Amino acid sequence: MGFDIALIIGRTDEELICPICTDILESPVQSPLCEHAYCRECIGKWIKEKNNCPVDRSDLFHSQLVPASRLMRNMLGRLKIKCCYFENGCAEVLELEDFRSHLASCDHNPKMDIRCTKGCGMKVPKDEMPRHNCVVNLRELVTKQRDEVIRIKEALASQHQRISYHRRELELVQHYITGLRYTNSVVGNIGDQLERFSLMQWGNNLRLAHITNWGSLISTPDIFLHMRIRDGLGASSCPLNLINKIADRCHEERWPEGLLNLNTRRENHHRLMLYVTRILPIFMTGKSCVVMLGCDNTHMPENLRPGVGMAMIFDDGVVEALL
Repeated sequence: MGFDIALIIGRTDEELICPICTDILESPVQSPLCEHAYCRECIGKWIKEKNNCPVDRSDLFHSQLVPASRLMRNMLGRLKIKCCYFENGCAEVLELEDFRSHLASCDHNPKMDIRCTKGCGMKVPKDEMPRHNCVVNLRELVTKQRDEVIRIKEALASQHQRISYHRRELELVQHYITGLRYTNSVVGNIGDQLERFSLMQWGNNLRLAHITNWGSLISTPDIFLHMRIRDGLGASSCPLNLINKIADRCHEERWPEGLLNLNTRRENHHRLMLYVTRILPIFMTGKSCVVMLGCDNTHMPENLRPGVGMAMIFDDGVVEALL
């Protein structure tokens, strides 16, 4: 698709006219054999139907096309063109390379969007503004957006179903692997290594936490908080085989010996600040949840090590650690 020849100011050489659209060449390319030139878009469409030159019918394939010669590009560069909205009052005279960008922003373009000042604030083509009805157009917009929301919800529900299905499949595989680990020491060692690796990968994606108020620790969370931990672990892409292990260790009864009750926690208070903790995101209860992973806390005394990992909920006093 070339530049409208009727808009060109002055004389035009025949060599600068595309033989396909019969307008001035735009993004010109040429055949290396016959040296006929064409608009890039025009010849692209032509070659999809016929593998020959539209002028002399010599063989021509898309891979053979080359940029037009410098002489031809210089000749095109000297041409001047009027804005196609000159009848609407635009007096701009442009070089070809500026023509398309000018049309998009020309104040005389009747299709240029302008913002409605009647109250709705919608962008409407200039020539449609006299017929614009804020209520009708907003109703149409709301209807389209509602339909789009319905479509997205349906797609999301379908995705959730597929995710649930794959999650169940993965859980079955995990149970199978767990069974093998107990019956085969080699598989058991490999499984332990894979578990540690997946735990480290997941943990590295969580932000480090700094606990400023250990007194706000909730050591006996109810079933609701327990389920929120499980949901948070799943939403943060915690490895499926570790979700239950970590979520089930959110109660003091399942914590290491040095954290089993208030008295032991007081005795070890000076060591608690040594824990490396990570913030569990998407925990929407007004509280904060952190996880302590075994791979992060090998430096802790034996009676304070979290095993594979454990979770703790705080009323307040959890902030992101500054590195």
